[in-house]
Amino acid sequence: MKKVVLILGVCFLVFNANAQQKENKSEPIGLDTIYSIVDTLPSFPGGDKAWKNFLKENLKYPKKAWWEELEADAVLEFVVRKDGSITDISNLTVNGWGFEEEAVRLLKKSGKWIPAVKNGKKVNYHAKLTIPFRLK
Repeated sequence: MKKVVLILGVCFLVFNANAQQKENKSEPIGLDTIYSIVDTLPSFPGGDKAWKNFLKENLKYPKKAWWEELEADAVLEFVVRKDGSITDISNLTVNGWGFEEEAVRLLKKSGKWIPAVKNGKKVNYHAKLTIPFRLK
């Protein structure tokens, strides 16, 4: 009987040690670094010229602001993910008149971007972007 208890005890210790080793080797789930310093910044596909064309074709000036002849800059912060998707969009300005809402709509519509690169690998990047609203 003592031998059976001893064998079961040893098996339990070996099994428990293997389970702990496997748990320690895995990476934490849901934790992904977001960088603010990278080797290559993320960009809109086609670069600055394509971004300006996108704004020209898609920006809808807020009607109330247009009637009042108001101009403003909407500043957004967001994360460009490794896959180029845009997430975690928030406003850094509070102009009102619909400027921020339109800026968020444009950023969501912009699709996937070219992600940032750090040490040769695509990484998540915390970005800031100013969208100017100007009357012509």
